[in-house]
Amino acid sequence: MIFLPDTNVLSAYLAGRSPALVERMQREFAAGSLRFSVMVMAELEFGAEKARTCLGVTRFVRRVEALRRQVELEPLGRDFPRIYARVRAEVEAGGQKIGDRDTIIAAHALCLNATLVTRNIREFARVSGLSMENWQTD
Repeated sequence: MIFLPDTNVLSAYLAGRSPALVERMQREFAAGSLRFSVMVMAELEFGAEKARTCLGVTRFVRRVEALRRQVELEPLGRDFPRIYARVRAEVEAGGQKIGDRDTIIAAHALCLNATLVTRNIREFARVSGLSMENWQTD
């Protein structure tokens, strides 16, 4: 099984906020089952940049930098534009909306045939066919 962690999951992992999440992420890292979205990494980099600008260099900034060196980012791929368009059109046709970045992340997970790991189950549930799990139980 392939897992694509959302920004909130990777942020919590990097901050060490959830022992259960940290354990699961480490297990899946070792198994090679994690994939990383360019959009999620861009959001993490933005958070690190804000921390750098506002707070100086922090532990979070160092952890984002370490993660960037450690992981391969998945390309969006040839099917991404079509899948993104379908996801966005379906969600909007249903009278709902999810954020633009979340639409990109959902479409990327679908392109990779990956399970999205997120705390935002309710928001992403608007995307048909998207497999999701929440690893933050504490």
